[in-house]
Amino acid sequence: MKMNVASLSYSLVKSSRKSISIIVHPDGRVVVKAPKRATNGQIHEVLKNRMGWIEKHRKRFEEQRLKNPERKFLSGEKHLFLGEEFILRVRKADVNRVMLNCEYIDVECVDESIVEELMRQWHLSMAKERLPQIVTPVIESFRSIYKVAPARITVKHMRSRWGSCSSRKAVSLNSKLIMTPERCIEYVMVHELCHLIHFNHSENFYSLLAEILPDWKERKKELRSFSLYGY
Repeated sequence: MKMNVASLSYSLVKSSRKSISIIVHPDGRVVVKAPKRATNGQIHEVLKNRMGWIEKHRKRFEEQRLKNPERKFLSGEKHLFLGEEFILRVRKADVNRVMLNCEYIDVECVDESIVEELMRQWHLSMAKERLPQIVTPVIESFRSIYKVAPARITVKHMRSRWGSCSSRKAVSLNSKLIMTPERCIEYVMVHELCHLIHFNHSENFYSLLAEILPDWKERKKELRSFSLYGY
């Protein structure tokens, strides 16, 4: 049964922005960002027009939740790194550290209750180390052809986006990208680079994206198979 705006629960954030935008978070929450002068009627109309889009994203996130159950961070569990599955091995030790060891991710810890936090720290650390190595050639190629590059690149934990580009040409990458294959990381980087030229998702934006990555749709589809859940 399709939802209508009246039955939709959402959070409203008003600021000095110029347009109304909608964000669907992986946990199903809907956040509406609107200009301070936006009326309830204007917000209602945008939501009405985007209900199909909201339902689509909620359904996709729900499917991902079922496909990728919440991690318990116990030995034997499978975890991702650059698109490959590794088996988690946890053991008590006098130090806290995480290491890649062939097909295993070994976690040594003084207390097994902190395994999840150690894994989060390790993913962030590895992302900050490896993501720049992967995206730098992409950035340099883009710079040489289109004569523009990001003002800065930041790798950080992001709840619902794989990447973002600000109006000041600052690009942020989700540290969880370290779980996905390099081709997916490249796709996210190129997507954000295209926003340096077209700060929208217009036809020109997608034409540029296709010019640089003819197989971007396949890469995007592959990226969607990697859930943002469980880490």
